[in-house]
Amino acid sequence: MHLTELLWGILPALLWLLYFYSQDRLPEPPKLVLKTFLFGAISVIPAALIEKSFVGGLGPQSPLSTIILLSFGVIATAEEFSKLAAISLGVGKTGAIDSGVDGIVYGVSAGLGFSMLENILYINSFGLNVAPPRAIFSNLAHALFTGLMGYYYAHSIMWNRSSEMWKGLFWAIFLHGLYDFILISGLINPFWSIVLLGITFEIIRRVFKRQRI
Repeated sequence: MHLTELLWGILPALLWLLYFYSQDRLPEPPKLVLKTFLFGAISVIPAALIEKSFVGGLGPQSPLSTIILLSFGVIATAEEFSKLAAISLGVGKTGAIDSGVDGIVYGVSAGLGFSMLENILYINSFGLNVAPPRAIFSNLAHALFTGLMGYYYAHSIMWNRSSEMWKGLFWAIFLHGLYDFILISGLINPFWSIVLLGITFEIIRRVFKRQRI
């Protein structure tokens, strides 16, 4: 892999991380954020091992039931479970989380770590032509879906309710699965995947905004 390809995988993820980190009025410890980011990158490994047995040849030509099952039940589930583990390993119960915004920051960190390594692997396999769209949309999707999960993870820590964590995992899997289904099936205009990202981005933006009031 050339240096240019490597930088296309790394720099956009770091820039997105810097953006979301800067939205936090009371910034989290950089070491914990970076630790969660790195665990997010490592979490690609178990997700990829699970997915490789199922998703080979998956595309618009696949039966609709297969696309639905694999989008929601395999890809989204494996990846969001792995990123949930990354959040838990990265920040756990250190006491750093004391608001929903904190959870978003750590969720975004895990999501962007995952996306960074995934993008490096995609660029290595398919070339630089896939780098620009993945730099924007793949990074943002992983950041937003796992950031939302992190919001609920924070509630599970603060309120001592494990049900909040599972609620967050559900929403992350649902949104991630829907996003993948739109892109893989070819049945829905890809524009709607951008709308989905826009809606999720607005939800998270409002959480940050409430913190500033």
